[in-house]
Amino acid sequence: MLCALSVFVFGVSFKGSMLTLSLGALLYITIATGMGLLISCFMKSQIAAIFGTSIITLIPATQFSGMIDPVSSLEGIGKWIGHIYPTSHFLTITRGTFSKGLNLFDLPWSFIPLLITIPIVIGLSVFFLKKQEA
Repeated sequence: MLCALSVFVFGVSFKGSMLTLSLGALLYITIATGMGLLISCFMKSQIAAIFGTSIITLIPATQFSGMIDPVSSLEGIGKWIGHIYPTSHFLTITRGTFSKGLNLFDLPWSFIPLLITIPIVIGLSVFFLKKQEA
């Protein structure tokens, strides 16, 4: 829906592979869901989990992912966060598919970190999730 809005309302031409963008979005959504589950493991209420997830994910996503400033221009811990945070890799996939016409084989170094992050985040979520006693 956002792609259609970008193309038809804002006139942004889509030059790359929709399959590549969809796969990147699926991986990123899986990571975001896992991060929400991980944060909810440490919260007592659903409202606190939603609020905590919003703060913990949105601030790094906007400040350190390259959305505002390129990751290469960051220094110190900001640069480190920018390189490990999944949003920076998804932005590379989005920019590559929309404006540069890149496909899956042109973006392996953006997909590999996302593929590595999924089992880590989901594994931590499973580990910290409180099990219900029968």
